Amino acid sequence: MKSLLLLFNSLLPCWDHETVILAGENPNNLDLLVKSGDLMKISSAYVLTPQGIKTRENVSRELFVPLTPHGEIIIDCSRADEMLELNLMTQLLDRAFVQDWGVKEVTTRENFPIMPCLRDDEYFKFEGSKVIATWPKHELIKKFLDSFPNWGVSARKFDAPGQQALDDFAEKNNLHYGNLTVDYVLRSRADFNHYKNYEQMPSDKFRFLDSDQLFVQKVPENMEDLLPFIGKFHIFLLEQRRIFLPGWFDIDHDENEDWHLLAFVTDTESQLEKLVKTLQAWGHDLIDPVEPLYILGTSIERLKAQKEQKRTIYDWFQEETIRIMRPDGEDGE
Repeated sequence: MKSLLLLFNSLLPCWDHETVILAGENPNNLDLLVKSGDLMKISSAYVLTPQGIKTRENVSRELFVPLTPHGEIIIDCSRADEMLELNLMTQLLDRAFVQDWGVKEVTTRENFPIMPCLRDDEYFKFEGSKVIATWPKHELIKKFLDSFPNWGVSARKFDAPGQQALDDFAEKNNLHYGNLTVDYVLRSRADFNHYKNYEQMPSDKFRFLDSDQLFVQKVPENMEDLLPFIGKFHIFLLEQRRIFLPGWFDIDHDENEDWHLLAFVTDTESQLEKLVKTLQAWGHDLIDPVEPLYILGTSIERLKAQKEQKRTIYDWFQEETIRIMRPDGEDGE
């Protein structure tokens, strides 16, 4: 029973009956752990108590299981609801597909430093119903591109600038890092045993070499709030292509294309329909400046209704999601 406490960690501190079932555990043990004093109920979520943190440590020693950090003690109802919502999305995405012959590396609420980071209103502007990318013409972006001109396969013959070069750029221009936080990040490593034999790159700070990536974000109530997120995501892609993995971020060691998939998740299918119409009306500046990039759409309702687990991430995004925008064909196909 107490082994259930090992589910609780800094990334997923809140659980309920539904998420525990999705994780393959017995949900009845949640209430038993409340009675024992190891868990307490905050809003709809079960969270660790101080006693539960100690019990969790004892269980990990007894079972010889490496102990991940327990993180914060949740006491706020809105925070508990937010983290439980994130957990549900994580469990549903995890069961949506396996990765045959490969490895799935998942993080939640991963933070990526953004340099240069612009004001929220400097990434895009509206011209009628269309969204126009303004960030490529920003003076700081021009300085960045001039400072780090090597990208694409031809950049492989040069040393990657790496973190120190980006820090030096920030200091020289008196800039501070911004932050991009992504709800769910998957690094999908197909044929892991084959690719592990290739030499790693010291500059690959975020471990994206030879991987496909799925970045997932829950849609806010106001869809226009997505625009600063997408803008920062564009800068994040620039960093990977010019700082950390120039020449290697889009093409792997075997000359295969790496996918960069940005997925937005709504609660319901009707909300998803509205999202698709809105983003497609805004236009392709949401992906064109940083191709190749796909924008996908799905919903919690759709993920719950999925009848069979797909074999690969490719099968899932082609068969179970809406391809809102894609660089290689008609949107929605």
